[in-house]
Amino acid sequence: MVESSQGFPHIQLRLTTEGRAASPPGGGKKNPITAVNLGNRQGHGGKLKGSVDSLIFEWQETQEEREQEEKPLLKSQRIILEIDPDSFNPDGLKAYGIELIADTEDGYIIGALADLELSDLQKKIEKFINEQHGGNKVAEIWEVIDGKKKPELILSPNLFAELYDKWLAIKEEQIYTVDVGVACVGTKTKLPNYPKFQPNETNDKFTRRVNNWIQKRQLTEQEWEEISWERQDEFEEFIQFYKGKISKGFQDDGGEIGTATLPDSFSCRIQISGKGLKDLVENFPYIFDVSEPDEFAEIIQRQDLSDTDSPSFQLESPELNAPKVCVIDSGIQERHSLLRAAIDSKNSRSWVPRETDKTPDYVNNGGHGTSVAGAVLYPRTIPRSGNEKAVCWIQNARVLQANRKLPKQLFPANLLGEIVEFYHEQTGTRIFNHSITGSVPCLTRYMSAWASSIDNLIWQKDILFIVAAGNLPLNSRIGFTRLSIREHIAANRQYPDYLLEDSSRIANPAQSFQALTVGSIALNSYHAPPYYSIAQKDKSSAFSCCGLGIWETIKPEVVEYGGDLVIDEGLPPNITFPKDVCPELVRSTLNGGPAIGSDKVGTSFAAPKVSHIAARLAAELPNESCLLYRGLIVQSARWPEWIVGYGGDKLHILRQIGYGLPDVDRALGNAPNRITLMTTGERRIVAKQAHIYQVKLPEKLRSQGEAFKILLEVTLSYKAQPRRTRRNRRKYLSTWLDWECSKKGEDPELFKARVLEEFVASEDAEKGEGLFKWMLGKQNHHGIIKSVSRSAGTLQKDWAVVNSFELTEAFSIAVVGHEGWNNDPEASVPYSLVISFEAIQVDIPIYTSIVEAQVETEIEPTIEVQSIVGS
Repeated sequence: MVESSQGFPHIQLRLTTEGRAASPPGGGKKNPITAVNLGNRQGHGGKLKGSVDSLIFEWQETQEEREQEEKPLLKSQRIILEIDPDSFNPDGLKAYGIELIADTEDGYIIGALADLELSDLQKKIEKFINEQHGGNKVAEIWEVIDGKKKPELILSPNLFAELYDKWLAIKEEQIYTVDVGVACVGTKTKLPNYPKFQPNETNDKFTRRVNNWIQKRQLTEQEWEEISWERQDEFEEFIQFYKGKISKGFQDDGGEIGTATLPDSFSCRIQISGKGLKDLVENFPYIFDVSEPDEFAEIIQRQDLSDTDSPSFQLESPELNAPKVCVIDSGIQERHSLLRAAIDSKNSRSWVPRETDKTPDYVNNGGHGTSVAGAVLYPRTIPRSGNEKAVCWIQNARVLQANRKLPKQLFPANLLGEIVEFYHEQTGTRIFNHSITGSVPCLTRYMSAWASSIDNLIWQKDILFIVAAGNLPLNSRIGFTRLSIREHIAANRQYPDYLLEDSSRIANPAQSFQALTVGSIALNSYHAPPYYSIAQKDKSSAFSCCGLGIWETIKPEVVEYGGDLVIDEGLPPNITFPKDVCPELVRSTLNGGPAIGSDKVGTSFAAPKVSHIAARLAAELPNESCLLYRGLIVQSARWPEWIVGYGGDKLHILRQIGYGLPDVDRALGNAPNRITLMTTGERRIVAKQAHIYQVKLPEKLRSQGEAFKILLEVTLSYKAQPRRTRRNRRKYLSTWLDWECSKKGEDPELFKARVLEEFVASEDAEKGEGLFKWMLGKQNHHGIIKSVSRSAGTLQKDWAVVNSFELTEAFSIAVVGHEGWNNDPEASVPYSLVISFEAIQVDIPIYTSIVEAQVETEIEPTIEVQSIVGS
């Protein structure tokens, strides 16, 4: 049993069986376009041959022009393919002599090749035309396109809208600052498949083949690193030709690969002339992303203050070994009476250029980082008297200037790596509060360098990033893509409908797969004519950016009270936020004003309230992983009560508030009518493997005569290594997981037979009666909510209300691993699994009866573990 200060602590979830996962059903119809191509080999093959011939001619001309103009010669050329997105495997491009630079969700592939004759591709086309072996996949290549022809695949929407129309007339001498992503995988390097054990093969021979595979894998990894260094040199030469500058991103001062480098790419920020930028976008073959640096969202705050009280409350220092929460923000007023005792001042740092010795919060009108730090310590209200021990230490990582901007010299992807390196390595910090976001909607084509760096840092270290979802501007749009609330209302898009528009999508880096993203809900309802609150209590704040996230992941996952806005009936309406709709926050007094105020709103102040729960969990469970903290926070989240009678599409609710409002008491403990079981320690799983857990349920809870309703909740929290050039989570992640559980009345033996490849159920095992009525479901048409799946992200929660008699003596659940971009069968990923049972009738003593059932079965032998290695 897990130690806890709560009267009803969580208990350990025990692994009962593991083995090779059963293969999912395959097959499916061919895409109609592909089918037509197969039936028209001469026509389709001839069209592709014509396109290839044109490309070869144009590339030869381009090379001659570059030589005459003494521009850097390119070792490769870019090619774009439109492919069958349902069946063509982009990794198969190596067989065509094409390096995969990036693939997109809408079926385009950006490739690079050194062979200007396209020999391998031409051979494949000839085989296709002549119906020879190895040529049929050409039917899935729908079109071959000149790499210059689709700059929208490389430029961000904002840059494309800004530059493309005037591309030919671009100001050649104007200096642009852009963030660039460069792929570096190559065509000759491919991790070989792990050897399979052959019939009649001796163990010694198989062992020799495995050892040979290990040597090849090591050589492949060395080749990847060499390609990365070569690409960096080639990229630097290209930028320097145009007298451009590269901000530190892919290389640190010691010559080591930087934190903005992933297994398939590196990212950096550059300054370059318009002439150089045009040449880069059109001709440098290895780039897959060129985007403008993020502008940072403004703080939504008033300047008229009525709060003047000076509290006599005394904050006491936390325990020496208390958790540490690093606040990455605008600095902190560390001598503030409400914060001073909890500040780890000896580890305060500033990354602001020319102000690295200054860590205070210089933001006017009460600061920003100071308020964020206060919300970590005081998530609801600030005491006015007495004394209390702080739950955690607060660490101050200042990155924003007094104007609330991130200096352009700081590249976020690399900056976060430096911060984590300092705090995690030097002080053991595991919780990072990141209330800073970009001002425009996140991109949905590729994971940004900023978000992927968070994912990579979380993969590398046992840390938790808690990030804000972002805010909508009140009055004026930002860029081409972020409309203001006033503009939405003027266009007759009313609350909450405008929150579901693309222009209201979460801001970078809230789309991060492995961070916990927090949105905002309204603290109160307000009506004081002529003003009234836009939202009502516990509904999504009028300014809170919403999901879904990239690749239809559920974002934000949770919400907290970040305030709301009020409007009058004017045309256009006036928008403001009186004290009654604002959260109570600590204010910086460096520029005057009171120590406490209710004068700001935003998701910035919702995120640290979740960091408070994470710190409480870290204090109670100091030896457990951050994956478990993340899982328990989401497991504790619930939708507000007003949704019970909601008759609309619940997908809208999910997009606005995710899994709901977390509860610190549920995260930490249980009640007589509720029990939570969780995995403890590090659990790791590889692709094509399944881990099965069982929860024993006593007969008295399953009796027809004592039928009652049970709320069943399951959360899987895992992490994997990212690759930024990939278009979906199955290729973005090295390995991806999902979970499967018992059906109604399903016998545990049948469940094992359904999940494990080699397990056969006994003949007398009872059959199930269909799926429980899950809110989301494993696929996007299985649950109550359609068009969304619980399996899309690395944080997978689902819940259902079930009849007690539909359960069997053991509720079974399996975590299943699937191959992502890494085909190494030994490549494991860690996870945490949490399951809760709660009786809707509070007088049903579920906790003690289930605990007793687990204790009774602990002495039973577990089923022998089945190995999948070599199978």
